[in-house]
Amino acid sequence: MNKNTMIIVAVVLVIIAAGAGFFGGMMYQKSQTSSFGGAMGQNVSRQGGNFAGRVGQNGQNQNFRPVRGQVLSMDNNSLTVKMSDGSTKIVVLSSSTSFAQSTKAALSDVKTGDTINVVGTQNSDGSVTAQDVQINPPAQGGFARPTGAIQ
Repeated sequence: MNKNTMIIVAVVLVIIAAGAGFFGGMMYQKSQTSSFGGAMGQNVSRQGGNFAGRVGQNGQNQNFRPVRGQVLSMDNNSLTVKMSDGSTKIVVLSSSTSFAQSTKAALSDVKTGDTINVVGTQNSDGSVTAQDVQINPPAQGGFARPTGAIQ
């Protein structure tokens, strides 16, 4: 082999190795995103995350509506939440709605005056059907706000 042929072969091998590495990295990233979004989705809310595991993966849920505010009233089927702009939002609860604090929680852990973060889908009447409710979520920046603080 002459010198030019060896250089061309070396460049082709480097390009193939780089392409294989890129493809492998993409596949690894895709598997990590699937694991995070699917298997760990419920843990995200318990750890003060952004509910990424439940919402809008790959643009699938265009009706996603986050709700954050103070619980004004509640019953077994819904919460009325006062938003930071002073408006209210009705959050519809279902049997599949999960609740979380720093540990797993339930509807009985929600109290009037608590600050909550809700992830769900918007209904035609403007209410939101909850998928996840986080009780007293950490504020942006990671510091928890006291119970009853209006965002």
